[in-house]
Amino acid sequence: MKLLTKTTLYIATLSMFLFFIMGIIFFQVLKNMSLSELNRELTRIQKVVDDVFPHFLGGQLSGLPGLDSISIQPASPGLVFEDQFGDTLMFDTRTHQFRTFRYLHFLADHGGSSYTVKLYKSTTPADKLVEQVTLLMTVMVILFLAGIFFLNRFIFANLWKDFFDTLDKLKQFDTVKEPLELGEPDVEEFIELKKVLERMTMRLSSDYKELQEYTDHTTHELQTPLAVIKTKTELLMQSSNLGPEEMQLIQSINSSANHLSRLNTTLALITRIENQQFIGRNKIYLVDLLDDQLEKFQELIDLREITVVRTYSDRKQTITMDQGLADIMITNLLKNAIVHNRDAGKIFLEIKNGSFGISNEGSPLYFGEKELFKRFVRDKKKTGNFGLGLSIVKKICDNYGFKISYNYKNQLHTFTILLPDNSSSF
Repeated sequence: MKLLTKTTLYIATLSMFLFFIMGIIFFQVLKNMSLSELNRELTRIQKVVDDVFPHFLGGQLSGLPGLDSISIQPASPGLVFEDQFGDTLMFDTRTHQFRTFRYLHFLADHGGSSYTVKLYKSTTPADKLVEQVTLLMTVMVILFLAGIFFLNRFIFANLWKDFFDTLDKLKQFDTVKEPLELGEPDVEEFIELKKVLERMTMRLSSDYKELQEYTDHTTHELQTPLAVIKTKTELLMQSSNLGPEEMQLIQSINSSANHLSRLNTTLALITRIENQQFIGRNKIYLVDLLDDQLEKFQELIDLREITVVRTYSDRKQTITMDQGLADIMITNLLKNAIVHNRDAGKIFLEIKNGSFGISNEGSPLYFGEKELFKRFVRDKKKTGNFGLGLSIVKKICDNYGFKISYNYKNQLHTFTILLPDNSSSF
């Protein structure tokens, strides 16, 4: 969730909660105020009734202004109670429906007799006023929240503009290019952030260039002494003056030199891929590429009695990439499927629209799947490899926007490469 959306949700949620609580309090206060006003009105009318009470008994008065109804009943002798306010539901003959009335119940004396008097006043006008005021407040709250929402987005977008500009530039930052150059923010915190990021990216670019130069120089300088060691050991192996023990030692040196030479070449290849030094782009038919690489491994496949099952649903599927890297990618995947297969096992090759899959039979991994594409992670039972093959495949896929995934199910190791949209069928 984006920062702006999350902030807006927090503000809106908190505001709605506060307005809900305040709305309930406001409604109760307004309701109590209307009831208090009705009570004062009934008390005022009570004083008028006390003054003209004999006229009510004589039937000369039927009502008073502001009063909806009056009830006078003889009271039991000795009955005493304080004035009482209350609410009741009565049938209104004017509207022909039941309505709520506020009443005042009190005792009145005349001629030595006591009477219970009830004054009734409709609460409908007050209720309508409360409803109208509440509705008005609700509309105002909704408009206020809408205003807060849009105002918050406007203010947020302006205040955090420098932050989002910096974030966009960080996304595009590449250690191969020049250090990051940011704008000139006018907020103190963003100014400090700009200084820190510029120093950090400058240091990263500098360290990367130094490491790149060190790697290039190291791999280049190692080639000559390794070539010399290999040449000298091969010459020594051709000598007839060496005994069996000396010959065995020289063979061990030659094997180690070859091992180191291959490792140096592989690491140099990874460095060139990371530096994007392969700029060639050729349209390659995936079927032809697979068949060509399979032919190179045919002797090893026959030696281990492995069966290759091809399922080419889309024989016209192409990939656009450097020819050399395409060969390396397929070679490493096929070699991995052969080396880690069981004897007399099977390899399944599948090409369909937009993807390529290669599966081989074998035992489960002894390490986690997340480590599969890391450098120097390998099956220690298998000798002669560095654990760099799948790492190179991952680098190539990342370089061209391919998505590679691994799955193990039903004793099958399956690698699937999802091709980007620019790879197509013709």
